[in-house]
Amino acid sequence: MIDIVYLAAIVLLPLLIPVIVIAVILGNGSWLFERLQSTLTLHEDRGLSEQGLLWVSILSPFLYFLALGAISWSGYSISLTSDGLKVFLSISALPIGALSLSLPLSVLVSRLHATKQTAKQIKITQQKNNIDLFYSHRKELFSYFSQIGEVEYLACLTGKFKVHPRVHKVFFSGKPEDGIPLVNQEAFEDIERELSSARWQLDAVIRDVNPQLTYSFYIVNFCSAIYRLSQKLGLPEIYVELSEKSTLIPTKLDGQEDVELLTVGKTTDEAVAAYRYAKGYFHNLCDFAGREPDRKENEEFKYLEMSGKFRTVKEPKVIERLHDNEIKQAVETKA
Repeated sequence: MIDIVYLAAIVLLPLLIPVIVIAVILGNGSWLFERLQSTLTLHEDRGLSEQGLLWVSILSPFLYFLALGAISWSGYSISLTSDGLKVFLSISALPIGALSLSLPLSVLVSRLHATKQTAKQIKITQQKNNIDLFYSHRKELFSYFSQIGEVEYLACLTGKFKVHPRVHKVFFSGKPEDGIPLVNQEAFEDIERELSSARWQLDAVIRDVNPQLTYSFYIVNFCSAIYRLSQKLGLPEIYVELSEKSTLIPTKLDGQEDVELLTVGKTTDEAVAAYRYAKGYFHNLCDFAGREPDRKENEEFKYLEMSGKFRTVKEPKVIERLHDNEIKQAVETKA
């Protein structure tokens, strides 16, 4: 039993003693386990001389040399002669072999540490490149829209085609460290649905398809859709400038308390101009994203997209009539 304990001590102590001592000196953490873990881990953000494994790889072979030498040299005395040296070398083959492990082990630790540092440097460089790509993509979006310049719509609304920073965040998903962001398909599809709804409602109002519902189509549906579009696309020309020319109308929605809804200007031209600007802005955003916008549009709505045909569809113009009658009455009644 004593021999087994002695053998275990020779095998384990030369390894455990350096680990524990170095853990106390160089280890991090408040508990022994944390310090041991820190000692046996290579830290790429610290110098080679601060690596616990390096000192373990140097000290442990030296202690094995002493432990094995104590056994090998037992019964011999020191003799500083050539015969004494021959005897020393013959009986010290195992201790010297253990000691010689110090050099390759320390070189191995050094190489592993350098590899981890190189890997970290590559990761940092890649992360920096990804961040540069992300912000370059955002910068290119701003640059792309700046080339469009201002566009005047029906002499009542000037689209500046400037990009609100929120637009990039909403329509392109991803983190800076992940590189070029991906197209957010859901955001684009949401705008397509809003545009389709606004187009259908604007047509229903201009042509007065259902006179009993025209007022609701205009106030509740079309105007709300246009302001939602302007907020989502970041178009202050609509939700700030055009809204200042609009009328705030007290409205009672089904099952809800009275609310105040804002018209889109006061004329048909202003309503059509707001729709055209929102659609034009969105199509340019699709072009930048390399995404084809939804082209499935009813041909009967084409008059809303170009020329001034919308002005002659119905006389007197429906939106102007609403402002002169129903809307004026609703505002006066509230007052």
